[in-house]
Amino acid sequence: MKLISLNNWGGRLFEPIMEFFKKHSREIDIFCLQEVLNNPAKIKSVMKHLTQQGTSREDNYKEISTTLSKFEAYMAPRQNNEGLAMFIKKDISIKTINDIFVYRWKNAMVNNDGSTYGVNLQYAKIEKGGHNYLISNLHGHWEPGYKDDSPPRLEQSQNIKKFLSSVSGPKILCGDFNLAPDTQSIKTLEDSGMRNLIKEYGITSTRSHFYTKKVKFADYILVSPEVTVKNFEVLQDVVSDHLPLFLEFN
Repeated sequence: MKLISLNNWGGRLFEPIMEFFKKHSREIDIFCLQEVLNNPAKIKSVMKHLTQQGTSREDNYKEISTTLSKFEAYMAPRQNNEGLAMFIKKDISIKTINDIFVYRWKNAMVNNDGSTYGVNLQYAKIEKGGHNYLISNLHGHWEPGYKDDSPPRLEQSQNIKKFLSSVSGPKILCGDFNLAPDTQSIKTLEDSGMRNLIKEYGITSTRSHFYTKKVKFADYILVSPEVTVKNFEVLQDVVSDHLPLFLEFN
C-alpha cells in the first residue's frame, strides 16, 4: 500500500495542492493531512499562523473531498472545524476510525492563545488483502514555535506511546510533529518500538522554500517492526510550507 502525509497549510497554495491530490490519487491508498479547514466560506480560521501569513481556504476539506472522490473522507477537528483529516481509498476495509486527545481536549483554546490548543491523534484500523494496520495521524503541539522539548510535547508523546503500546500488530504514525529529531519527545515515540524513517533514511529537511526558519524538521513517519518498508521519501512537490512524505509498505 501507499501513503502520503502532508501538512496542507490550510490549502493556501490551492491550485498546486489540488493538482497534487489529483495526480497522486491514482496510486495512493491513504492521505493523512494536517491543517485542514472545514469552515463555512465566510468564517475565518482560528489558526493564527494561517490568518497572519496569508489566505487559507476555509472550506478546504470539502474541496479535497471533491477531488478525492474515490476516497472515504474523515475529519478529526481539534478546534472548532479545523484539524486532521484522512482520505482512505474505498477498496480498503475500515474497521475503526476515531481520534483521541493526547494533550488537553477538543476546543480547549483560551482567548485565542495557540499554546492552549488541544492535540488529537486521528487513527484508523484498516484491512486490505488480509493484512491489518493501524494508521495514526498527528499534528503536534506547536507553540512556542521552536521544536524543542516542552511539558506539553513531552506529555503528548507519553500519551501517544501509551496508545500505540495498547494496540498489537503493524502500526504507522505520521504527521507534522513539530519536533526536532534529537528531542526526548521523539525518543519517547521511538521507545514505543517504532522505527523513525526520517532518521533511518538520513533526511535533512521536510520543509519547502516557503519555510524560512532555521530548523527544517517537523514531519515524520514512524513504523512498527511488523511493517515492511518498500519505499520512503520526501517528495519535492511544493504545495505547502511542508513537503509531502511518501511511504510504500506492506
